[in-house]
Amino acid sequence: MISVLIADDHNVFVEGIESLISSSAAVTVTERCYDVASAKTALEQLAIDVVLLDISFPNVDDGLGLCDHITRHYPHIRVIALTMHDDASLIKRMVKKGARGYLLKNTTKLELLQAIQTVHAGETYFNASITQILLADDPKPRKSTGGLRPNLTPRESEVLTLIAQGLTTQQMASQLFVSAKAVEFHRSSLLLKFGVPNTALLIRTAIDLQCI
Repeated sequence: MISVLIADDHNVFVEGIESLISSSAAVTVTERCYDVASAKTALEQLAIDVVLLDISFPNVDDGLGLCDHITRHYPHIRVIALTMHDDASLIKRMVKKGARGYLLKNTTKLELLQAIQTVHAGETYFNASITQILLADDPKPRKSTGGLRPNLTPRESEVLTLIAQGLTTQQMASQLFVSAKAVEFHRSSLLLKFGVPNTALLIRTAIDLQCI
């Protein structure tokens, strides 16, 4: 069972999120916190796996600061930003502070549960809309491959397409009928061929080079 802490200063929203999660057999809401101080106390006293954190808590700097605090002091806890803010600069700031996922508050129950389980498994979760916001904010072609399209194997092309669609490693493995280890091998190979350090830059560069 994945233990979740909801950190948001809007009571009605917290209750709504808890009701969405409550029907899941894999996820449970362990604590609800409406200010930074109570969130820090709960983190000290409870076994938490994932924090759903509103950036404006109640101010942007509070949300960013709490995310940084969690990352530094509780590296095993995964943070998902759950917010109304769709600004690219805020998304990037949250990621730099250690957030492993970013969702807007109009997300669906299915996506919320998927994001929680994905980050708990050690992966990141950024859906197509968030990825597009980041791409639109940085439209410059990447220089890592010298502007040349890398030579990809058919399997690498398949994995690249599925990565761009936002599938998790396990979902890709199931769809391609291979092991998760094989998917990670192809992901690492793609990062090497495109000369980028992470998946977000991989997608951005692949789009710039018209590989997807």
